[in-house]
Amino acid sequence: MAYTRWKSVFVRTYVRFRFGRREHVCQHWRSHPGQMELFT
Repeated sequence: MAYTRWKSVFVRTYVRFRFGRREHVCQHWRSHPGQMELFT
């Protein structure tokens, strides 16, 4: 499925655990999941 428009989604601040450490992720905008098809 290919998207014809670029869509962005807003990501709120959250805490995640990665590599056994806690990370605080700040709010940001990102592309919609599945929007970019790399190997078509």
